[in-house]
Amino acid sequence: MTENNKIPGVSPVEKRGYTGLMGIWLVPIIAIVIAGWLVVKTIREQGPEISISLPTAKGMEAGKTPLKYRDVTIGVVDRIEIPDEVNEVRVIVSVQQSAEKYLTDTARFWVVAPAIGLEGISGLDTLLSGSYLEIDPGSGGEDQYEFKGLDTAPVITSSTAGREFLLRSDRLGNSRRGTPVIYRGIKVGRVLGHQLSADSQSVELFAFVEAPYHDLVLEGTRFWDAGGVNVNLSTAGVEVGAESIESLLSGAVEFDTPRIFKDTWAAEEGREFTLYPNRKAMEEAKFTERVSYILYFDGSVSGLETGAAVEFKGMKIGTVREINLEFQQETSEYFLPVVIDIEPQRVKIAGGESKIFSVLEAEKIREQVFQKLINRGLRARLKSSNFLTGQLIVDLDLFPDKPARYVSRSTEFKEIPTLPMELEEITTSLSRLVEKVERIPIDRLSRSFINTAEGIEKLVNSGELAGAIKDYRQLAVSVNSMISTIDKKTLPSIGKTVAETRTALQQVDKTLTSATSLFNNADALLKDGSPLKYDLSVMLRELAAASRSVRNLADFLERNPSSLLSGKK
Repeated sequence: MTENNKIPGVSPVEKRGYTGLMGIWLVPIIAIVIAGWLVVKTIREQGPEISISLPTAKGMEAGKTPLKYRDVTIGVVDRIEIPDEVNEVRVIVSVQQSAEKYLTDTARFWVVAPAIGLEGISGLDTLLSGSYLEIDPGSGGEDQYEFKGLDTAPVITSSTAGREFLLRSDRLGNSRRGTPVIYRGIKVGRVLGHQLSADSQSVELFAFVEAPYHDLVLEGTRFWDAGGVNVNLSTAGVEVGAESIESLLSGAVEFDTPRIFKDTWAAEEGREFTLYPNRKAMEEAKFTERVSYILYFDGSVSGLETGAAVEFKGMKIGTVREINLEFQQETSEYFLPVVIDIEPQRVKIAGGESKIFSVLEAEKIREQVFQKLINRGLRARLKSSNFLTGQLIVDLDLFPDKPARYVSRSTEFKEIPTLPMELEEITTSLSRLVEKVERIPIDRLSRSFINTAEGIEKLVNSGELAGAIKDYRQLAVSVNSMISTIDKKTLPSIGKTVAETRTALQQVDKTLTSATSLFNNADALLKDGSPLKYDLSVMLRELAAASRSVRNLADFLERNPSSLLSGKK
């Protein structure tokens, strides 16, 4: 029945076994292809490995510590190696392919970690996230894959616009790496670092001024060290000040352009400037013209130092350049030559504001002016500028009554006559006074005075003076009796004269009585053992001792004039 039920013309289809096998392996093959494509893509996108040498790997972990540029992760530390016989570590970093363009010989690497210093507090964001590597790609350069990491973060990155300038100073002072550069109280840059010059005679500082402030640095700009505490000791007192708290701690470099250089052009990259030790030295540097003169002082120059002011009528017109001591071998004489520099730019020529003089013309005018002043009595003398420190300055003034005294030992400099300082004149006056006192024959005068006193004593004690006084009294009584017997009626014309004569005789009698009392007192005072005679002798001896003490004091002040200020040592 079954056979009868077959459909005619349709035959059954038979399936083979390999068709089911292809359906089973299709999915794994597709997965393998996709994985291979991902591997190839990852390999193609993966950048190169770089090696960074660092002093230490503190805070870094392989596979975790990132490499960042502008807070964007562009790589990760793959492993950390310790090379043999090298005091550093080598950090191998896998960098993304997109960041390969930053790997040039101008790139700089450093570790960002929490730090506290004079430059401030940095790296606080790493307290939770941990330390990481930072890159400053620089600009241009050739490809490079091995780098030397920086010990500390750079002060200025390559992305900061501005100009770098070279500052040269005799000594480093208070400026360091990271020291702010200030313009009128505004921080406009920082000091990148410093080094000793090639000839080891100066210190070079690299200062970076950020844009747009770098255009304020002109060819005539002046830089000075504005850090630390500024102490100014003058006759007005002691002035202490600082630019700011930051400059007090980390120092500061300030700059400004004098008015006469405001029209100069902007300084180029790398322009060299002088770094003055302070603002006062910067202001003094504008006086570029100097004329030298020589002075010869007889007295001590203790307290006079190089750089001391030279003043005329209280106005500074120069400084002391050299202080020397010279001996003449033939005569054993000594000289104290002091060379001063007069700065003529400090003195204005009246009526010459609108005139422009050449160097030779200006020099000739100065010579004529100074020669006229010398002829009018211009003299130099030492003067105390501060009684607390004992510092001296050179004071120029007119003394027309003082003759000019020249030593004329130098052929290099013109000479200005000198006078002794006021203290030396006081000492000289004391010496002359002592000499006059010593010339007084005190011993001979005392002997004469004593002899006179003894003669008076003998005269009083001899009795002859008392007898003479007694006889004179008797004579006066006789004259009085005679006058009383005269008939006043017959001699009316002389009555008045007689009365006056009687009055005069009475006064003479009183005078003689007083004289008697005086001689009696003199006898008591001048006799041997009397207090007056003893005190007189003591006074004369003390006067002689005082004169010797004054002479010794004058000699000591002449040798040590500074003892009036500092005391006897």
